[in-house]
Amino acid sequence: MPRACPAFLLVLLGARAALAVQLDALETGGEWRLRALVFRGNHAVGTSDLRGAMTTATRPWYERWRVWRPPPEFDPVAFRSDLEHLRRLYRTRGYYHARVEHDLELPEKGDALVAVVYIDEGPPVLVEDVAVSLGGEPLPAAERERLLASLPLARGQVFAGDTYDRGVTYLRAYYREHGFARVRVRKRAEVDVRRDGARVAYTVDSGPACVFGEARVSGGRGIDPAVVRREIAFAPGEPFRASRLEQTRTNLEGLKLFRTVRIEEDKSRQARVGVRVRVLGAPKHEVRFGVGYDTEEQIRGLAGWRDYSFLGGARQLGFTARASFLRRSIAADFLQPHFPGAHEGFRFLVSEDQEDEETYTNQRARLSPRLEWQLFPTLTAYGFYRFEYDSLSGVTPLVAQLLPDIAPRSGLLSGFGFGADWNGTNDALDPTRGWATSASVEPVGGILGGKFSFVRLHGEGRRYQPLFAGLGAAFRLHLGAVEPTGSSRDVPLFERLYAGGIGSVRGYERRHVGPLIAGDPIGGRSLVEGSAELRHPVTEKLGAAVFADAGQVSLRSFDFPFDDLRWGFGFGLRYKSPVGPLRVDLGFPLEPPRGDSRRQIHLSVGQAF
Repeated sequence: MPRACPAFLLVLLGARAALAVQLDALETGGEWRLRALVFRGNHAVGTSDLRGAMTTATRPWYERWRVWRPPPEFDPVAFRSDLEHLRRLYRTRGYYHARVEHDLELPEKGDALVAVVYIDEGPPVLVEDVAVSLGGEPLPAAERERLLASLPLARGQVFAGDTYDRGVTYLRAYYREHGFARVRVRKRAEVDVRRDGARVAYTVDSGPACVFGEARVSGGRGIDPAVVRREIAFAPGEPFRASRLEQTRTNLEGLKLFRTVRIEEDKSRQARVGVRVRVLGAPKHEVRFGVGYDTEEQIRGLAGWRDYSFLGGARQLGFTARASFLRRSIAADFLQPHFPGAHEGFRFLVSEDQEDEETYTNQRARLSPRLEWQLFPTLTAYGFYRFEYDSLSGVTPLVAQLLPDIAPRSGLLSGFGFGADWNGTNDALDPTRGWATSASVEPVGGILGGKFSFVRLHGEGRRYQPLFAGLGAAFRLHLGAVEPTGSSRDVPLFERLYAGGIGSVRGYERRHVGPLIAGDPIGGRSLVEGSAELRHPVTEKLGAAVFADAGQVSLRSFDFPFDDLRWGFGFGLRYKSPVGPLRVDLGFPLEPPRGDSRRQIHLSVGQAF
C-alpha cells in the first residue's frame, strides 16, 4: 500500500491521484519512464534551480515534438538521491526546516509516470549579526567604512550559503586589489535552528603591504620572451594589485599566440611578490572559412588567412574576403603592437568594397591607417585617416533628379577622425551588467583635400542591468549628425545616416525609417535611435527577449527628431553558440511606410546591442 502523506502536506495535496505511490511501493524489477516532473509548494527556490539540482529530468521542451520517441527512463535510485539533493539545496539557501516529499503518479496504461515533488519550505534562518575583525595593517577609516558597507551578507538577510561564501571572496578581493597579496580570510557561522538565527564572523589577516617582485617567463617555444614581457602590466617595485595580473593575462591572450596562459604568485609570506608567467604556444597561422545568414545580407561567406607573428614581434598580417547579397569586400590589414609607444598600436588597412543598397550601388577603394591608445583597461582612444575613391552608380532616377547634390557619380574622399570607446561591461559578446559608451568626430575634405567636405559626429551609450529571477534589462541611445562644409552643399548618399532594420529599429525594413522617395531611402543628416530590451534565460543555452525600438532621421543637421520617432515592438529568442548569441527577432512597426510589411523577422549573430 502507498505510504500515507504527512499531515503538513495535506493542504498542498488536496485529493491525491488514485494511483499515486511512493518509491518504496514502486514495483521492483519493472522499467518505468518519466512523462513529467512537477514541483509544488516551492516559493523561495525557483523551479529551474530545483530541476538543476536533480539528475532526474524529463525530455527537453525543444524535443517534445519528437512524439515517436519514448520518454526518458525513470531511475528510482537516482530519484531518491535527488530528493536528498533538494533538501541540501534548501539548507544552503537558508531553509533548514524544509521538508521534501514525493508522489509517483502511475498511469492506467503504459509505463510513463509523473513524479510530483512536494515541498514545505518552513521559515528561513535569518542573519542576526555579522562581525568582521580586520587584523594586520589598518585601513583608513573611510575605506574601512566602505568595505564593511558593501559586504554581501547583512543583518536581517536569509542566511544563504553562497552569500556567506561570497563574503570571503569579497574581503579577499578587496585587500588584494589594495596591495595585500598575502591576505587570509577565515569565516565562522553559528546557526541556531531553534530560534532560526545565525551569527556570522569573518576574520581578516591582511599580511604585509606588498609590491611586485621579478616576473619570470617560461614556455612559448619559438616566441621571443621579450614579446611576453612587454605584455606584463606591472613592474618590480610597484604596489601589488590583483587587477594587474588579470590585465597581463588579457594582454597575452589578445596576442592569439598562446593556447594557455598561467600566472602564478610565489607562496611565501614576504612583502615582495614574485610572479611566474607560463605560456603554451598556439599555431601562428590561422585559416578561416565561414558561411552565415541574416535577413538583410542573406547568405554570406567569409574566407581569411592571418599570420599572428609576421616577421616576429607579435606583428599581424591578414587577408579577408567577404561576400553577401548586400556587400562584397576584400581587405588586407597589418598590425604593429606597441608602436609608437608601450600603450599604443598601429594598424593599416587596404580594402576594396561594393555595396548594393536599395537606392544606389557604391564601389569603394580605401586606404586607412589607424593608431590606438589603451589609456585604461576599459578606455581606448583612437585616431585614423581614410583616403578612398567612391564610384556611385545605380542611383534611383527620381532621387538623382530631385536631389542631385546627394548623388555625385564619383570622387575622392579624404578624412581624419578620432574618438574613444569605454567598455565597463562584464562580457564583450553577451554583456549582462555595466556601461559602454563611444564617441567620435571626423572632419572630411577642406584642407585634407578630396571632392567631399563634411563633418561627422557620433555618440552612443549602452546600459546592461540585472533585475531579478534571472531577468535582465538592456538600453541603448545612439545619436549621429553630419554637416556639409566648404563647397559641398549636401552629403553624398553613401555617407548619410540611415535607420531601420536588423541592428536599428526592428520591425521596419532596412533603412525604411526616415525620408523616402518613391519608397527608396535617401537617409539624412541627423539620426536618433533608442532601444530597450528585457532578456531572460529559458535554458542554459536558450534565452528570450522582448524589445521596444525607436528612431528617426532628419534631413537637417543637428536636428534630432525626438518628437517624431518611429516605434517598433517585438520579441525574440537568443541561442548561445560558440561564435556568439544566435538571434531571431519578430518585430512589428507601429507606422510602417505604405507598401511595407506589418512585421519583420530578423535573424543574425550577436545581440542587437
